[in-house]
Amino acid sequence: MGIVSSNKRSFFQNFYPEILTSKQINQQLIKDFAATSEGKGLEEYLKNRAWEADLEGETRVYLIKDQYNSIALFFSIKCGLLYKKYQYDDLESDKLDFVNMLVNAMLQKDIDTLNDYYHSGMYALEEMDYLFDIANNRIDLKMEDKKLQDNKYTLKVEECYSAIEIHHFCRNSRYKINEQVGVPLGFGLFWEVIVPLVYDITKRVGCKYLYLFAADQTEDEEVKKLVQYYKNELKFSDVEDMMLIKPYYDKGCLGLVQAISDLQYNREAVWEEFSDV
Repeated sequence: MGIVSSNKRSFFQNFYPEILTSKQINQQLIKDFAATSEGKGLEEYLKNRAWEADLEGETRVYLIKDQYNSIALFFSIKCGLLYKKYQYDDLESDKLDFVNMLVNAMLQKDIDTLNDYYHSGMYALEEMDYLFDIANNRIDLKMEDKKLQDNKYTLKVEECYSAIEIHHFCRNSRYKINEQVGVPLGFGLFWEVIVPLVYDITKRVGCKYLYLFAADQTEDEEVKKLVQYYKNELKFSDVEDMMLIKPYYDKGCLGLVQAISDLQYNREAVWEEFSDV
């Protein structure tokens, strides 16, 4: 008989996160870290660049260790940002042209033309109100640009959402756990070590989302095993109605997101899948 669900959770709760540069001995310990063939780039990062990156402070690198000081997994986190584009940027070409005509008429204070547009029947009244609102927002932005002259260095968006990015996530292939545990190492450590750390961070600073870029190079979109793992086991989902800022470093990776407010529910729900009841 396998270990019951509660014991499975408590097994992973015996692990702990440790900042890479907090102990000098970690420089030696990471030399024995080994990733699977798919994660060799992450192994190279840990051994050759992570120490400096952690010291610089832009990215905080953690080792997840057991009670014997053995490394089971490493991950890194950093502050991130998601945003929502202005509605104007997503308009279809015909509506975009119409809004631009509205903006020109508004700038010229041509009330008669605006009334003609509004009652033209080109769009239903609800849609027309929506397009007029977008045009008014465009006018506000133009006035702000003229007043502040900050458009050269500022990307203006409709909404910003605070976030934490899991920048790296890689288990040590040399670290073995008892088969009786019956739970994948990365799964257990994500929910019982990384998620509590995220909770702790969000007690000190506002944060709405957790996100990552899944480094899955599988060509067939239907069989992206890593992406499906993040979705099914770690409960991340595709990004909708928002935008991620993806650097060249994450070329070929798929952005996935999870609301911080969903983490607690998801954490409890996933363990039900491993219940022996």
